[in-house]
Amino acid sequence: MEDKMMFIWVFSGIFCGIGLIFLMVAWIIAAAVADKKKNCTSKAVGTVTDLVRSTADFDRSNHMRGYHPVVQYTTAKGETVSVTSPVETNPPKYHVGETVHVRYDPHKPEKFYIDGDNTINIVKTVFFCVGLGLVVLGLLVGILVFIFA
Repeated sequence: MEDKMMFIWVFSGIFCGIGLIFLMVAWIIAAAVADKKKNCTSKAVGTVTDLVRSTADFDRSNHMRGYHPVVQYTTAKGETVSVTSPVETNPPKYHVGETVHVRYDPHKPEKFYIDGDNTINIVKTVFFCVGLGLVVLGLLVGILVFIFA
């Protein structure tokens, strides 16, 4: 019986630990997004000039690799900037030639985000929900074992 209890406690701890890792990733994403929104105060109209395929090597079949839009825009100082977005989607969310509204950092014009693109917020929400669910499941199992043991 003690071995069974130990297994359940370990199981509960592992679920809580993995859940906390997911919650930390969600927090890191949220902090990065908040930092970008704080610093990217200038607006510009850009054009998607290319779609760059992800170079991730975890899937050799190519069907899981995503696309990063390359956006070109002109800053308020007249400087033309062409930057690849770090946000990856599959299928591609944007098409070559599409006009997008961007916000960029006036001090570092290559730091930007596409206004209205909520892809990264969806990723953050998924990490948060999965993490919270795993922590709740781990705690629930631990509490139930404690009560009924």
